[in-house]
Amino acid sequence: MVSHLPTHLDAEKALAVALAALGALWPRRAVTLTPLKPLTKPLRATVFRVAGGPRPAVAKVWGPGNAARAAAQAARQAEVAAAMACGPCRVPGVLGFDAARNTLIMTDPGGESLRTLGERGAAVAAQAGGWLAAFHDLSLRAHPFRPAGHLAWAADLKDAVRSGTRILPEPEDFAARIDALTPLARAARGSPACRAVTHRDMTLANLVTGGGAIWGIDFENARQDEPLRDLFTLALDLCILAPGATGRETALAALRQGYRREIATPEARLFLQQAFALGVWANTPVMPSRRQAARLEAAQWMLGFGEPVI
Repeated sequence: MVSHLPTHLDAEKALAVALAALGALWPRRAVTLTPLKPLTKPLRATVFRVAGGPRPAVAKVWGPGNAARAAAQAARQAEVAAAMACGPCRVPGVLGFDAARNTLIMTDPGGESLRTLGERGAAVAAQAGGWLAAFHDLSLRAHPFRPAGHLAWAADLKDAVRSGTRILPEPEDFAARIDALTPLARAARGSPACRAVTHRDMTLANLVTGGGAIWGIDFENARQDEPLRDLFTLALDLCILAPGATGRETALAALRQGYRREIATPEARLFLQQAFALGVWANTPVMPSRRQAARLEAAQWMLGFGEPVI
């Protein structure tokens, strides 16, 4: 059954919902809310910093049409926060989840996202890699590398591009890059590798400083996947922020050093690096936004390497 509930809330409605949820959680507190980013248009999820409660907090409000996603994020964050409650790599605890209002209330680390600190380059990259390694360690397990699913996805993409049902920039170059995955897969198939429950939105914006620790946020996925998917997403973010090729290579070296896990052979890492970069290309429209164009340029830069950089 298709839901007709609104998925987005404007600023006024999101504020009212957040205040109602906080009033139910802390009925004797007069709280004030500050949005964490400008509310210039309706959003799928709106995040507020909460002042005046019994402890520093953040409230995240989803539109009514996103009830299942809100509940999944609240449940997954509570699970991971229990496992990463102390030390230098943490996850904010869940203070409450108002299912009727699709509002998650969590502890506030109090710092800035690593994306706003991205100009610090190597230091930020190493911190991000260290947090990601601690997160993956919760579920990391050995598993032989199996590229069949990636190759099937790539073949479907190539067919869609050549038939015209998928339109993207530089389609002929894209198809040639897809073909180049096959020999990489042969070299990597069956090699020692790992699987883990991944974040699947592992950007610098979802890592926050505070209290001498790095805090991860915005959880939902609970399925096992390639851990290198998360590492690639961080690498892409770092490449967008880093100045020039030298800055990028320095940042990626620091990311690898911070992560410090040998989760796949160089052959498997190279295959996945190329496949994930092609995934970015495949999701870039012919007339990309500035952000989409920057992601594509960084992905194509990584495609130019004949060795793994993640």
